[in-house]
Formats: sequence, structure tokens, C-alpha cells
Amino acid sequence: MSQRTAVAVRNATIANRYRYIPTIPRWFYSFVPFKVATGGSSALVSLYLLQLGGSASTVGAAFALASLASMLGALFWGRLSDRTLRRKPFIILGFISVPVFLPLMAFAKTPSQLIAVNTAYAFFLASTLPVPIALVLRSVRKHSWGYGIGKFNEVSGWGWVLGLVLGFGLSRFLTIPQLFLAFGLIGLLAVPMAQRLIREAPVYINRRSIAAFGNYVIEKARYMPSFILHTNFSLPNELKRFYVAFFLFWVAAGLYFPQIPVLLTESGFGRGTVYLALIVNSTIAALNYTRVSLSMGQEKERTLRKGLLLRAGAFVTVLGGLVASPALLPLILVSYALAGYSWTFIGVSSTAIVSERAGEKEKGSAMGTYNVVSSAGYITGSALSGAVISGAGFGGAFGLGLLLLGGSLVLMKR
Repeated sequence: MSQRTAVAVRNATIANRYRYIPTIPRWFYSFVPFKVATGGSSALVSLYLLQLGGSASTVGAAFALASLASMLGALFWGRLSDRTLRRKPFIILGFISVPVFLPLMAFAKTPSQLIAVNTAYAFFLASTLPVPIALVLRSVRKHSWGYGIGKFNEVSGWGWVLGLVLGFGLSRFLTIPQLFLAFGLIGLLAVPMAQRLIREAPVYINRRSIAAFGNYVIEKARYMPSFILHTNFSLPNELKRFYVAFFLFWVAAGLYFPQIPVLLTESGFGRGTVYLALIVNSTIAALNYTRVSLSMGQEKERTLRKGLLLRAGAFVTVLGGLVASPALLPLILVSYALAGYSWTFIGVSSTAIVSERAGEKEKGSAMGTYNVVSSAGYITGSALSGAVISGAGFGGAFGLGLLLLGGSLVLMKR
């Protein structure tokens, strides 16, 4: 064989390898009932806190504590998984937490009881955040890691949306405690599926060497961070301003997401309306994610700025609803749609920017810093939201969020 022929054969082999579309591992689908249960129950904590006599401050505190527990849990379970070189037990632990803790929430009689159960739930549920990604990386070839993570999040994301749709339908017939019990039973289905479909992958994953993948399907604002691959952190000079901008962005998110259900409830709308708003948000994001990720190209900063502007539009729209109260519901739905649509731009571009600007040896730790900064911002915003609403109303909270987004945009334009 001549040298030219050998090169042609080798190039063809490489081209064929990268055209290869891997089969989706069957264990991905064990996450469907889990995501249906967690997505469908995601609206219930806020609603039940209000039913038990809580306020906007109570809801903000509950979200802040749950997010803090989730962040610490993700770091703890991820590190423990790396030390033991086990993946499957931690996923099953997270799955079991759903049928254990959701029924406990159904029997809570006071806001403090519900917050305590929800905080413990978030900690154990966090075992499903960092561990599956390592398992994905063992289930597909290295050159298909991006595809594998994307498909895993796609399957999980649509399971979440399905749970919201199911919650919307069931909320017409069941009480909140009954909904907790129903979703707990659905979540129980994931345990035997995981036991049967997930194969242990005891091979060590060097998390520092894994580049950041921007494969989010929906913005999981209830449990942050949603994508942790490691526990090391760094502050590259090229990313310091970016981290500040994203801290402001997530503080704004914490002022917004926990309190929209409160606003709807206090305005006289029922559980079905809250579910409808969440369905709009999640579906818009899921439908547009792939299109945005394929069209971004090298325009990462422009894509991010567009997303921030769209998110600012979501805040302006809900503020307009507060002024024009007869149009509050349609404007909240538009606001939630804009929030979901904006995340398709923000989620894709932000992780790509972190991966690009960090040095080759810092990609993993830079992504860890990004997640911790994001979580800290969301926890701060959630904790502040109730106090701001108590003192300045919903308009004050959403107005402050809009100002913070403006600061984020200014930092990104410099």
C-alpha cells in the first residue's frame, strides 16, 4: 500500500469514527420516572408552605437552604464516589430519596417541618447530580462525550417536563399532600429500573481533565448546581469579571424563580396555573436548546449578551404585569417563556466561555468555580427575596433583579 493510500485510509477511518452516532445507553431511561417525580413535585414545596401559613420570606428561606444543601451534597457525594470508585450506589441513593422524602413532606404540619424535610431531601437528592456524568463518560466513546451528555440531559429534561404536565393534570383532583404521595410512588419505579439497567463503572474519572460541556436542557433553578464534575476551584484572570457577572445573574434568578409561584398564589390563582407557568418555562427551553447550541458558532459572548437581554425582558414583563394587574397572568406566562428561552442562550454560551477562556489545565477547576459562584448567587438571591418583598413588595424584588441583570450586562460588555 502506498503512503498516499495509507493516509487516505486512516483519514477515512477517523472520519467514520466521528460520524458514528452512539446508541443511547439503556440506563438513561431509568432517570425518566425519577425526573417525572422530581419535576412534578418541584412546584409543591412553595405551594404547601403557603398553605401551611408561610409567606414569601418562608419560601425564600426554604429555597436558599435547599440550594445550599444541594451544593454541599453534590460536592460531598461526588468526592465520595471518586474515592470509592463507585457510581451506581449513589444514583440509587438519590432515587430512593424521592419515595422516602416526598411522603414525609406530605405529613408535614408546619412550615418549619416542611423546610427541614426539604433541606434533607435536597442533600440526598444531590447524589444524582455529579455522579451520572461520570457514568455517562464511561458509557460512550471519548469523542462522543458531548453527544452522550447532551442526550442524557435531553432524556432527563423531557422527563422533568412530563412530570410538570402530569402535575398540571393531577392538581385538579388531588390535594398537595396527595400529590406528594403520588409523585413519591412514581419515583419508586426508578429504583428497580436503575438496579437492573445501570452497570457499575469502577474506573476512575480524572475530573480535572474533562472540558466543560454546555449541554443543559432546562434551567434547574430549584437544585443548583446541576453540573459539577469536580471539587477543585480556580480564578483565572480572564474569567474573574465573568464570575462576578454570573454571580449577579444568579442573585437575580434567586429573586425571581422562588417568588413567581408566591405571586400567582397571592393573586388568587390555583396550583394548575403555577404548573402551567413552569411547563411554559421548561418546554420553551427544551425546544430551543439544540437550535441555539448549533447556531452559536464562535459568537459566544454575543449569544450570552442576547440571553441576558432576554432575561431582562422577562423581568420587565413581570413588572408590567404588576402595574397592569388585569393582565398579570398572561404577562407572567410571557415572562416565564422569556426566562426559559433566555436560558437556552445563557446555559450554552456560559459553559463554552468558561471552557474557552480557562487554560488547558484549568478547565475542570474553572467549571467548578463557575458552579459554586452560580450556586452562591442563587442562594443569596433566594434568601434576600423574602426580605425584599416584605419591605418593598414584589415590584421591589423584581426591580432589584432587573438592576442586577443590568450590572451583569455591563460587566460582559467591557
